[in-house]
Amino acid sequence: MANIEAIHRYIEEHEEEHIGKVQEFLRQPSISAENLGVKECAELLRQYYAELGCKEAELVPTEGHPGVWAYYDAGAEKTIVNYCMYDVQPIVGEGWSSPPFEANIVTMPPFGRVIINRGAINSKGPYRAWLNALESIIAVEGKLPVNIMFTAEGEEELGSPHFPQIIEKYTDRLKTADAGLMCGAGQDQQGKIRMSLGNKGIVYMELECSGKDWGRGPQQYDIHSSNKAVVDSPVWRLMQALSTMTSPDGNSILIDRYYDKIAPPSKEDVELVDQLVDVFDDSVWKDMYKVERWIDDEKGREFLLRYLYSTTLNIDGIWGGYTGPGTKTVLPYKVTCKMDTRLVPNQESKDIVPLIRAHLDKHGYSDIEVRQLAGYEWSKTSIKDPVVQAVLSVYEKYGIKPIVWPHMGGSAPMYLYTRPPVNIPICTAGLGHGGRAHSPDEYYVIEGNDKVAGLVKAEKSFVDILYAFANWPKAK
Repeated sequence: MANIEAIHRYIEEHEEEHIGKVQEFLRQPSISAENLGVKECAELLRQYYAELGCKEAELVPTEGHPGVWAYYDAGAEKTIVNYCMYDVQPIVGEGWSSPPFEANIVTMPPFGRVIINRGAINSKGPYRAWLNALESIIAVEGKLPVNIMFTAEGEEELGSPHFPQIIEKYTDRLKTADAGLMCGAGQDQQGKIRMSLGNKGIVYMELECSGKDWGRGPQQYDIHSSNKAVVDSPVWRLMQALSTMTSPDGNSILIDRYYDKIAPPSKEDVELVDQLVDVFDDSVWKDMYKVERWIDDEKGREFLLRYLYSTTLNIDGIWGGYTGPGTKTVLPYKVTCKMDTRLVPNQESKDIVPLIRAHLDKHGYSDIEVRQLAGYEWSKTSIKDPVVQAVLSVYEKYGIKPIVWPHMGGSAPMYLYTRPPVNIPICTAGLGHGGRAHSPDEYYVIEGNDKVAGLVKAEKSFVDILYAFANWPKAK
């Protein structure tokens, strides 16, 4: 029987050392979009796995940034798969109160000390805390209570285009695991936990209209805008094409067969949504996102069902011609927009671009190019699965009743684990808090308060979660 209290004491006694390890990981840049420090960070992570005692710890070449594979053999009955994204977002054009790769510790009310750094919460800070917890278990007990297959990628912020190459190499081993477990900082500012059992899928793409492909308008470069009197505009053409894809308010998709495969919520989903209605406060989201009103002013159960089970078609950005200071009167020869669509069960990413292509062709826009940049499938795990029940038991121990969502509105590459051929359940877990992901002054809480766990308590929760799953009865 493991001495959990001794492991907890070890974590308390090594707090400053553990803070230093979090800072070390954060100070290594890993901006995937700019290829800044990515290989160096992958090697640092590989080193962490080796120091943990993984006999296998290796970089995995891909057609993009390298992945990392490691295996810790505890000789245990159960095996978990652990996912890591070690890349972070760019910092260009952002104003930080503390340099984004110095991992400085500052005081931030209503908490005590926090670390400010790019990747602090998303997601290198909590991940290093997870490794700290594993090292603490080994220091006290000699080994971990489960075997762990570590799978890490350096392209999540790019849409994980090459992560399937990493998973494919180790599929035969991964599918022998009992579950996937991703430990992170699951608390919000009030200490509440929003636990998602899956995610929507996504297709991210670019649409481009050019005078050259259209055969009208400027052919090679932007020209003087006075020529608009006699020259067609690729920009207006793309705007008209986009307007055919949705209703005038942008909230209903008009592309043929776009909704055909969507499945209704399952019985388990409906039960979870009904429980959410009693605890979900949309005013928190309105304040967080600075939104005054929702579509159709929906609220309560209707709002939740729409948020969770609606597919979307969103314009992320449009550019072409001149957008700098002052004036520069031009008629652009090319315009591009980035779009994303969130996919719900049972939509599949492979269907989306062909549907959009067919729509554009049908409406006379066959010259507009459609390029898919990234794509994930949706993913789901049942609340009844042992790994989920084990995590819930730990939250109960800490006096927290999590808000359980059938899946989140965002996307992640978890389908690579939850669908065949790997086909294992996966759960996110852990105390702790951070915020401002993808924004200036991104932070991770080191010293919490009476509601939010600091680093020490977060690491203790990871220990408890790992042992809870190790000792949980297997599914029959």
